[in-house]
Amino acid sequence: MVHWIRLPNAIAPDQTYDINGIWTGSTSIIDGVPIIIYTGINETNAQVQCQARPANVSDPTLTEWIKWPSNPLITSPNGRDPSTAFQDDHNNYYLIYGFGSDELGGQAVLFTSKDFVNWTCLHPIHSNHYDVFWECPDIFNVSNRLIMKASLRGQDFWTVGELDPIEKVFHPLAGDLGEYTQLVDQGKFYASKSFHDPISDRQVIVGWIAEDDDQGEKRGWQGMHSLPRSIFLSDDGLQLRSRPILALQSLRIEESHRYFHNIVLSSIIPFELVPDVSGNQIEVMVNWQFPRDQDLDFGLSVLSTSNGNQRTNIGVMTRANTTFMPNWDLPGWDYFSVPGITNSFDCQYACNQDAKCRTWTFVSSRQVNNNCFLKTGIPHLEADSTCTSGIKQRQTNQQQLVWIYINRTLSQQNPGASRVPLAGTILLESESLNNQWFLGLHIFIDHSVIEVFEPQGGRMAITTRVYPEDDTAEHLAVYVNSGSTTNQSIIIDTFDIWTLNGIWT
Repeated sequence: MVHWIRLPNAIAPDQTYDINGIWTGSTSIIDGVPIIIYTGINETNAQVQCQARPANVSDPTLTEWIKWPSNPLITSPNGRDPSTAFQDDHNNYYLIYGFGSDELGGQAVLFTSKDFVNWTCLHPIHSNHYDVFWECPDIFNVSNRLIMKASLRGQDFWTVGELDPIEKVFHPLAGDLGEYTQLVDQGKFYASKSFHDPISDRQVIVGWIAEDDDQGEKRGWQGMHSLPRSIFLSDDGLQLRSRPILALQSLRIEESHRYFHNIVLSSIIPFELVPDVSGNQIEVMVNWQFPRDQDLDFGLSVLSTSNGNQRTNIGVMTRANTTFMPNWDLPGWDYFSVPGITNSFDCQYACNQDAKCRTWTFVSSRQVNNNCFLKTGIPHLEADSTCTSGIKQRQTNQQQLVWIYINRTLSQQNPGASRVPLAGTILLESESLNNQWFLGLHIFIDHSVIEVFEPQGGRMAITTRVYPEDDTAEHLAVYVNSGSTTNQSIIIDTFDIWTLNGIWT
């Protein structure tokens, strides 16, 4: 899953049923034979489901594929992106694909077959009324729990649940998909596919990282795949976690390894270069120690020029005392819209008085009096000049809310490249040592791609694209922003950097 060989295209749009495009599909192993079911776009631009099988199943590279003579196998409803198939105790095969409409909302439609050729549409296995269409739905087991995942609103959502063995309907245990559920990734990660890796006995997920500027057509391609990630569940079985697979360590150039430890940052540091470190294809692992109950803003600048004029900041922000965040929205997890609230101070007060509330958002642009939204969870952040958000005014001594963010304000000069900041939240909930919190970041940089992970608990991932024009923007730096109010030191416990080899062999 790390080193790859370029092969010819497996299938191409050369039949009437797929002449206008071959879209997403999945491979299932049926009686030892890998079979692709994919979405074809036919001569009338309808979406139909088709099948292809290897010409020689003994070929280790499976270079040549033959389309099934009775294609298309499924012509209705007009949906797309069939999943990997699963089987019940009676040898019935099932798969799902995405569907939806203005009237019905987003859906994952369930199909069944005895022979993997003749398929019958059953019903939506899960749906909601918040979205028009679901793309790339997926259903898979992790630690004896069933995960439902779909792509909507430009991001990948998931929920944990159970499948009714009789009705064949998915019942979520942690909220309907797309409602109170979590994101697979807080950033540019979409249309993901997953599969079971028998070697590690883990489910592995790979997403599509699309371009985020206006130069994609000129380059001649549209994005790339993410690094493969191993999926697991939290201890309570209700939260999806992910980490980069361990095999990625094989990309490290060991002689390039740089190691630092016990770096004390005792004052405001706008920008300080890490000595003798540069590159635009690197892996970084950093472990921070920082005081609790403080307002902090610190992190790393990557893909930076030596003077810091062009750089991308990957940072950690805590708000123990300053709980207001102007120009940020916390979309989702709403359980109550408080009537009569006309300002953000009263909205914060309403949250503080409600035992159920953890975060809140006040929307100043709405011309109604229900502008204050209380939330049961800690959603990801989205920049919005009409919103002010915040957290409950006081966490317990055993809790600290932390925002991990990517700030692209200085990443590039091209006005056609997105500068929207990205952020996600995690809650540190263990007894801290010596009044300090500990947090690690695991970062992969591959030219224009940045993937950030929280490695200890796998609680968050953020993927983004940046396009620095300066060829010297390969430096690494540390910073402590002026928004930090601490009179105690922030410490980098350990700091590892490797240059990485490429994936192509």
